[in-house]
Amino acid sequence: MRGKSSEFLQFPKGRLGKTLEMKFKIIHDQRHPKKDNTCPLKLRIYEGSGYKESSLNIFLLDGEWDADTQTVLKTCRGHKNYNSKLVQVKSDLEKKILFNIDPTPPAKPKAKYSIIDYGRKLSKEFELVGKTGNCIVYNTAVEMLLRYTNQKNILFEEIDYAFLNNFQNDLLKRDVGVNTISIYLRTIRAIFNKAINEELTENYPFKKFKIKQQTTPSRSLTLDEIKKIASYKCSGDRELNRDLFLLSYCLIGINFSDLLTLTTANLVDGRITFSRSKTHKVYSIFLHPQAASLIEKWHTKTYYLLPIMSKEYKGMVLKKKLQQAIHVCNNYMKKIAKDLEIQKDVSTYFARYSWANICRNLGYSKDLIAEALGHQYGNRVTGIYLDSYDTEMIDAANCAVIKAVFGG
Repeated sequence: MRGKSSEFLQFPKGRLGKTLEMKFKIIHDQRHPKKDNTCPLKLRIYEGSGYKESSLNIFLLDGEWDADTQTVLKTCRGHKNYNSKLVQVKSDLEKKILFNIDPTPPAKPKAKYSIIDYGRKLSKEFELVGKTGNCIVYNTAVEMLLRYTNQKNILFEEIDYAFLNNFQNDLLKRDVGVNTISIYLRTIRAIFNKAINEELTENYPFKKFKIKQQTTPSRSLTLDEIKKIASYKCSGDRELNRDLFLLSYCLIGINFSDLLTLTTANLVDGRITFSRSKTHKVYSIFLHPQAASLIEKWHTKTYYLLPIMSKEYKGMVLKKKLQQAIHVCNNYMKKIAKDLEIQKDVSTYFARYSWANICRNLGYSKDLIAEALGHQYGNRVTGIYLDSYDTEMIDAANCAVIKAVFGG
């Protein structure tokens, strides 16, 4: 007899005339959609209080399956072929029961995968396509997991809500910043999402786990503080790193990784033109005389405009050298701030935020500042307007921001 969304089959079994009753139904398993948003049809056969499932290799969109009639709807292009296949599946089940063949052979135990091995695999893939930043982030998150578990290789199934909570608390005890922990946990969550998409695991411990984040404190200097740094008397490496900070400020807070990898090819018609490594957005910044003098002061006629990186550095080596250079600059800027009695944890980020803050104090609009920094606009109409006039307006704003500090 037929149920609303399942079927019962009864057939004689052997000479004693005993019957075997089997209940089954076909389900549209929508737990883990594929990239094209289709989900598999699965044959579910009930055995006592449990059941076994097997994929039918039919993938449908939401709305293409009728669970009541157990048929593929006409909205699906291949509905005729799919429905014919389902009829055959039911016929095969009948034959297996008639000849006393178990219709559900023992399922092979699912392989269990290591999040450590999989995370390293993803990291390597990022490295191969030149995404060294992602490569480092994934590697670091994996190493944090290993450190927490005393170098134990962890399976996806071993990580649950309690594990994540204890992992987070362990990092907090070691004085790791809340936002740094957030990066690790978001990376681990991304690893889980990729593994689920590849059907390596069905475990998802982040369903109820909330990743904590803190509001980033202001990383802006006042106009007077920037002036103090600009007039600070120093020499050697301290002077070099102070000038790198000021050059970043003069180039609208250019990211340090981009600043340190500028070459003569980036100098085009009196402008610095480059593609930001993080977002790949193209920038074109007027080379103000103050910025030009800082570059000329330190340029050594090598491959790069500034004497920090070497042409021989490639890929991961270059990324690590850039991180090291930024770390060194941050240390010098903290020493300079201490000398000048500036009560702030000054770093390279302060050049970008200070430019925006001073530009705002000079009366320029938030939309123009957003355009200069490469941010998205909150106002679509204003965005269209700035697309037409951004170069001239931003050049004027940058000149005003530089003049406020250096005069002239």
